[in-house]
Amino acid sequence: MNTIKIFYADDDDDDLLFFNDAVEQVAKVNKTTISLVTYKNGEKLIENIQRNEEKNSVLFLDINMPFKSGFQLLAEIRNLPDLNQFPVIMYSTSSDEINISKSQDLGANFYAVKPYDFNDLISMINSFITINWESHKADFNNFVYK
Repeated sequence: MNTIKIFYADDDDDDLLFFNDAVEQVAKVNKTTISLVTYKNGEKLIENIQRNEEKNSVLFLDINMPFKSGFQLLAEIRNLPDLNQFPVIMYSTSSDEINISKSQDLGANFYAVKPYDFNDLISMINSFITINWESHKADFNNFVYK
């Protein structure tokens, strides 16, 4: 399995720690390198993604954050020519259809509801790291991760 770089923006410390622990577990079990870069808000996120040199990369983006919402950040990413194809997974506690539709309309690749169970989170991360993000195209028939 190739190296993958995961960017993750979330303002909740517990969610960041939970996700980090799951990524470490996934990397260990799969004997792969996963580089995780976290952000408490989107302030430096876009500029750091623009400087990213790892081809197989993905962004998990929480919707409700201070500074800028995940929706605002997604819209900015999709409006930048060098990032408009960058893979983005909207990652929220909400399974609200309005949020899902808005994420789809703004060009997210997937919508994932944050799992509360650690094993479910590991399973979700495992699913997403097997995707070849360099060639992935959003499939709106399978937009919501279950």
